[in-house]
Amino acid sequence: MIKLIGFDLDNTLWPVKPAIIGAEQRLSDFLHSLHQDVRYPHPDSKAYRETLIEADPSLAFRLTAFRRALLINVLSDVPELQDQVEALADQAMDLFLDARSQVQPYPSADRVLTALSARFSLCALTNGNADLSKIALGRHFAFTRSAEDVGAPKPEPALFLEALKTAKCQPSEMVYVGDDPALDVEAARSLGIFTVWFQSPDAKKPEVEPNYHATIHHLEDLPIAIERIEQY
Repeated sequence: MIKLIGFDLDNTLWPVKPAIIGAEQRLSDFLHSLHQDVRYPHPDSKAYRETLIEADPSLAFRLTAFRRALLINVLSDVPELQDQVEALADQAMDLFLDARSQVQPYPSADRVLTALSARFSLCALTNGNADLSKIALGRHFAFTRSAEDVGAPKPEPALFLEALKTAKCQPSEMVYVGDDPALDVEAARSLGIFTVWFQSPDAKKPEVEPNYHATIHHLEDLPIAIERIEQY
C-alpha cells in the first residue's frame, strides 16, 4: 500500500529558470546599490567557485552556503565594504532566497497536490534551495528535506532514506515523482521506491530513458499514474 509520495521541486512542480533569473537580477540590483565598485556577476566567479569547493567539497551541493561564501569574496573586493561583508552577505542572501522562491507552478499543480494530499502523505526532496514555506504549494507537504539538510545530494540515497525514516514507511510504500532521469528516477528506483518520471516542459531529454514505473507529460495525469502503481 502506498503511504508516501515524494516530489522533486525544480522543473517538477515549477520551471526553475524564471525564478533563478529573477533572483539573480534582484541580487545584482542590491549589490550594485551598495557601491559602484561591486562587480557582480564577478569576472572571476569560476576561479572563486573552484577555490571554495576545493577548500570545502560540500559546497558543491550546499547551494546557499556556497553562494554566501561567493558573495563574501565579491564584497571583500571593495575596501569600503570590508568591515561589513558578513552582514551584507546575509542581507543579500535573504533577498536572493526570497526571490528564488517566487515561483510560478505548472498548471494543475495545486489541484493535483490537493487531491493527493487527501489520500497520502506528501514530502519534497530537493537538491535546490527554494523555500516551500514561502510558496503556496508548501501547505500540501508533510515535510521537506534538502541536500543541505542531510549532507548529500541526489542521486545519493540519503534524501530518500531520510524521507522513509521520517514517514516510517518501507520503500515499497513510497512513490517518487521527478523530472531528472538520473537524480530522481534511477536514484529512487535503485532503493526499491516506485517512480514516476515527469517529462516536464523544462526536463532534460536523456539519450537513454530511465527505468521508471510510470511516466507522465502533464501533472494532471499523476493521480492516474499513482492508481496504476497501487495495482502492482
